[in-house]
Amino acid sequence: MSAMSSWDLMAGAAGQRPQLSGRPASNTRILVLGAGLSGLVAAYELGKLGYDCRVLEARDRVGGLEWAVQRGSTHTEVGGERQVCGFDEGQYVNVGPWRIPYSHEGVLGYCRELGVPLQVFINEAENSYFYFQGAAAGPLANRRVRMREVRADLTGHINELLLKAMDQHALDQLLTAEDQERLKTFLVREGYLDSSTHAYKAFENRGEGDPYDLVALLQGGFGNRLRSVPAVEGTAAAPMFQPIGGMDQISKGFQRTMGAERITLNAEVQSVHQDDRGVKVVYRDTRTGKTTEVPADYVIVSMPLTIVSGLDINLSDDLMQAVKDVTYSNSAKIGLAMKRRFWEEDDHIFGGHLYSDLPIGEFSYPSCDYFTRKGVLLGLYSNGPIGNLIDQPIAERIEYVLTYASKVHPQIRTEFESGYAVFWKKVPYSLGGYASGRNVARRQRLSQVDNRIVIGSAATTPRSAPDWQEGAVAAGWQALESIHARAMRG
Repeated sequence: MSAMSSWDLMAGAAGQRPQLSGRPASNTRILVLGAGLSGLVAAYELGKLGYDCRVLEARDRVGGLEWAVQRGSTHTEVGGERQVCGFDEGQYVNVGPWRIPYSHEGVLGYCRELGVPLQVFINEAENSYFYFQGAAAGPLANRRVRMREVRADLTGHINELLLKAMDQHALDQLLTAEDQERLKTFLVREGYLDSSTHAYKAFENRGEGDPYDLVALLQGGFGNRLRSVPAVEGTAAAPMFQPIGGMDQISKGFQRTMGAERITLNAEVQSVHQDDRGVKVVYRDTRTGKTTEVPADYVIVSMPLTIVSGLDINLSDDLMQAVKDVTYSNSAKIGLAMKRRFWEEDDHIFGGHLYSDLPIGEFSYPSCDYFTRKGVLLGLYSNGPIGNLIDQPIAERIEYVLTYASKVHPQIRTEFESGYAVFWKKVPYSLGGYASGRNVARRQRLSQVDNRIVIGSAATTPRSAPDWQEGAVAAGWQALESIHARAMRG
């Protein structure tokens, strides 16, 4: 958890949805640039307040990082290589955000309000594997070890040691004789110990084979993943949820509720020029090449700051410098479509992740469509560079993942059908994953209204790490409050 915090991968709740008063002057026009989650939240709430609000989005879809790649999905990387997803109909992989902790009430509140159905995301499965390589993993290196076995053996061995200490009267000063008997009963039952000898040994629910030695488990670091109670927030939280059909169902819910006429797709912003009377935005239709100028009273810029830094926009010098100072993660995901759900059929794994030191980041199993014929694995999930993998052709990146994943799942080559790789640094209109760093001063500067323009991306809010969607919701609310206060002043 400490490591995840240092990488900005822990999150917090967005807080309370703003309750704003006052109505804008008739026909007050606001443009929101970018139909990612933060932009959609701001535009949706502004519409409810009575603003004439419109969203411009360069892509042919809403959602930004919220993207469930499925059959027919396509994108051309910076550098020119184009992919078209060939997954079977109904199969998908979330290549951006993919899970929602139950404590993220901002996102979940909108799911309720917009009618987006959810299902449980299985964040930890007892039958999933550990796989660690090299001397650091001790005698259990380079072999598959199930979570179920690790949990059982660590608990059993430790309970046995504790009972031995009690039998040697090492706990007499802490517990009465009656309390010791109660504790013994608990430890025996919880650790599956022999009721008479108090020894730990193999048992049916653990799985086949003899228990692993306690020293081997400790040397391998297997216990680092285990907690007695799951976290409330962050990557180990439980329960977690996901929208049925893909994470971008949330953005599509906003689009459906707001109406298609309020969101213009394929609108690549060319320039944003403001003065004391208003703002003029010029965009290019990426299908026809036609340019259009749109006037507005105020503008919320919810585009990635990697894009804003190169935009023709007359922000103040210090605000533009703050925009340019923001760095974005080198996030990447690769989905692997399989002919057969071998992880379920052969290994009885239903959801959860592979925990390993393999150089593929996180490898995960789908939390939906159980017992059907096919499925899509998350073969790679990384938030940083993996050697020069990003510079390799798509086919070689997929081959790289198959090579390492086959160490744990040798069936994967036989069952592999197709893959889709999204490296966000190479995705046009993104050029990176999420804004990294927790620089409070930077965020305070970015969130200030610059005459008639306010930045509304997740990089602006200190209340939630920007890699989580809750941060995008918080950014939308913050931009909403700022622009409404500015409009009320006139």
